[in-house]
Formats: sequence, C-alpha cells, structure tokens
Amino acid sequence: MAEKGMIYVMDMESSLSDALARRVIDMDQHLVYRRWDMEIDAGQEIKTYQKYLRGIIISGSSKNINSKKHIPPNIPASFLKAGVPILGICYGMQLLGHLSQQKIVRCWDEQDPAKQTKAAAKKDKGEQGPTLMTLTDTGLESPLFQGLGRSFPVWMKHNWMVETVPPHWKHTAATERCPVAAMEIGNIYAVQFHPEPFNSLFGKIILHNFMEGICGVPTPFF
Repeated sequence: MAEKGMIYVMDMESSLSDALARRVIDMDQHLVYRRWDMEIDAGQEIKTYQKYLRGIIISGSSKNINSKKHIPPNIPASFLKAGVPILGICYGMQLLGHLSQQKIVRCWDEQDPAKQTKAAAKKDKGEQGPTLMTLTDTGLESPLFQGLGRSFPVWMKHNWMVETVPPHWKHTAATERCPVAAMEIGNIYAVQFHPEPFNSLFGKIILHNFMEGICGVPTPFF
C-alpha cells in the first residue's frame, strides 16, 4: 500500500468547498487548499509540491463560466500538465469542457422549450438535490465508479452543464436532464454532481475510488 499523499484542492468559489476539504482530510490525506483568486502562484506551487502531489480536485462554483460581468474562475495551464490525476466537480467539469472548446449551456428545470425564455431563466432551478444517474457501458468500466452498479443517486446542484462530450473524451454517465453528467480522458475525470456533501449517499465511495484507486493513496478511514 502506498503512503498517504498530497491532494491539491482548488476552490472555485463553491458553497461546498469546506465539505470537500473535510472529506479529503477525513480520508487521511495531506491537503493543500487554495481559492482560485488568492494572490498565490498556484502553478508554481504545483511544481514545488510535485514530489508529494498525488491528485488535484477542482471544485464547483457559484459563478457562471459564460459570465461577461465577472472573470470566471480558472486554473493555471500547468495543472493539466502536472501528470497527476485530476477530478473536476460541477463547475470544475464545466471548466474542463470549456477548455476543450465545448459549449456550457443551461440545464433547464423547465422542460417545455417554448417556456425556456430569458425571463423564465431567472427563476429556473436547474437540477437540484438527489438525482438518479445512469452509467454508460464505458462508465461501468471507469475506475471512478467501481462498486456502484449501473444506476445510483447523486447530489446535483447546478444550472449549467457541458453540452456535448469533447473529442477523444469518454462519456461515462447521464441523468434525465443532464446528458453529459460525467466524462473522462486519460487520468482526468469530470463529474457534474457533487460527491462531497454528507447527504451524497455514494459520494464517499467515488472520492475513495479517486484517491485510492486512481491516485494510489490509501484511504484507511473510508
């Protein structure tokens, strides 16, 4: 069994970032926790910790990646070149999709296209709370979802989503309202749902799969 490792969490302004940090610590990992807009050279920091770094997690966010009023949270390009597994959660997934030239579109709660207006968007709730997610055949083989079966509930908290799977990425899961609920390429994994809150029934298994199965660090308190 490998020794405990260092997991780098980049907070993209998420209301669940504290829960994410708590999960990592509870699984007996060293943690570096930064908010994306701190006056710290995160790219250089990643290089400094390279010897100990075992994985990177990019959190969700309250911000919209399509915003014209505010600078959308971002990551240094060096994150994608660090050579360690990456897990993008919610906004983290949308950012990875955006960096792969995919559109980030609204995930409507209102299913009637005729009623999907700009005025309605202000009140639309998107996809929230416990939601049934189904794995694709490729998803069943993903190390991120081992031990979970074909369908299981996940915790959703979003109004936006990746419209289509980027070229060369694998499509691993979908929900009724979110056709691309998870995807992966190489050692980069992206999920639209939140595995970190306490009320995410199978979230702890997914984080265990990421840290122990993919990053190669033990999670003795899983």
